[in-house]
Amino acid sequence: MNILEKIVARKKEELVQRKALVSVEQLQAMPYFKRTTFSTKAFLADPTRTGIIAEFKRQSPSKGLINGIADVVTVTGAYAQAASAVSVLTDTDFFGGRSEDLMAARVHAIPLLRKDFMVDPYQVYEAKAMGADLILLIAACLEVE
Repeated sequence: MNILEKIVARKKEELVQRKALVSVEQLQAMPYFKRTTFSTKAFLADPTRTGIIAEFKRQSPSKGLINGIADVVTVTGAYAQAASAVSVLTDTDFFGGRSEDLMAARVHAIPLLRKDFMVDPYQVYEAKAMGADLILLIAACLEVE
């Protein structure tokens, strides 16, 4: 089993637990779910910005710990000064991210991308409830249908 297969298998286990704790209806009732999302297209086209999607990541399976004590608000705030969007890792087991990281970064007026391993429509609702404006889809994690 390769690392992506391990991550996807673990993600599916996590989702069983998360779905049992919080329903889609509860996610839809959360404050960030109701907010109007930022237009990533507009930010990417803005000539005063770099066109870069900057990434906040605490660790990775290949590199190990990158910066486990980084303050998400400070780092993403610096990125928000010039980037066109900010990507925040929310996978805990393999990347040390948390949903709370994305919610903390929401203080900045910039599109936020939830970077995780999306394998279920439930995660789209989660992303919206966290304050994400867009999500990353990894084709290798998805099924054709």
